[in-house]
Parts: sequence; structure tokens; C-alpha cells
Amino acid sequence: MSIDAKSLLAVVKKNPILSVCSLVGLILFAVIYVRSGLGSELKAELDQKSAEGKRYHANLINSARLSNELQVVMDANRIVRERAINPADLAKNLQYFYRIEAETGVKFTDLRQLGFGSSSSTGQKRVGAVYVAVNYAMSVSGNFPNIITFLKNLEQGAHFCRLNSMTASVTGADTTLVLNVDLLGQP
Repeated sequence: MSIDAKSLLAVVKKNPILSVCSLVGLILFAVIYVRSGLGSELKAELDQKSAEGKRYHANLINSARLSNELQVVMDANRIVRERAINPADLAKNLQYFYRIEAETGVKFTDLRQLGFGSSSSTGQKRVGAVYVAVNYAMSVSGNFPNIITFLKNLEQGAHFCRLNSMTASVTGADTTLVLNVDLLGQP
């Protein structure tokens, strides 16, 4: 027995409530079937939006202190800039070491600026660098307490200093240090 349009229309007219409920049920089933594939995508989107909202909320909370933190960073940069040397001022830079020599009682047997603009550990120039390492080779002699005072003055001095290498030798009462030191400089 085949169902044609006339017999279907007669069943719908005879049972209108059942027909409407069946039609609504079919439509809801189709909607649920289509949306069931979107659940994982919607969950991923919800997680992404939640994380973004948390980030925005944290940004709003942290922005209250932003101007104070910016001022602290600017002050720190100013202090670093003041403590950096100009590599081209050879006499002024060597005078810094001679001042430490006079304060500590050690004697330089050799002091020279080797170069700047490259990292002494890699030997490669850093293009566009804000600061460069200015390398110095020196040989210092004196008694042990004066040598230690000299090293402390280098470490806590007016300029940022990095000790790359050091060789110590003792001859009698004197200690001799051969140092390779970098000072922070502005290119």
C-alpha cells in the first residue's frame, strides 16, 4: 500500500494535534542532530573566550599600577645609562682603573682596552645593541689583601663590571692577577 498525498492529508486532518506534535518532534530532532556536532567546537570557543576574559580582567587590575611601574623602569634605565661608559673615551675609562689602583694600593703592570662592540664570549657583534661590552686586559700585582680589595672595588664600582677570566700567581709576598674584564658601555 502506497502513501499518496491525499491519504496523508486525510490523516493530518483527522489527527491535527498528533500531526503538529510529530512535525515539531522531527524538527527538534533535526536541530539536535545538527547541533550535536557543534558541541565540542562551541566548548573550545567558550574556553578561549573565558581565557581571553580572564586575561583582560588581569590587565585591568594590573593597569592600576602601570604608571608607577613605568616610572620605576625608567629610573632603573637612567641609572644603568649613567653607569655605562663611552668606549671612545679611552683616557677617562683608563682613569677609572687608575683611581681604583690608587685606592687599593695595587700596581698595574699592564692595562689596555682591547675593544668593544662584541660579546667577548661569542666574539660576534650585536647589531642595534643598546649596550656593548668594552673589554680590558690587565695585570695587577700587590699583596693578597690589596688584591682582594681591588677585586671588591671593581665589583662594587661606579661602572658595571664582568670578570671574564682571571689567572693568579704568587711570587714571594706579592700576588699577580692577569684579568680579562668587561665594562658595560654605550655604543
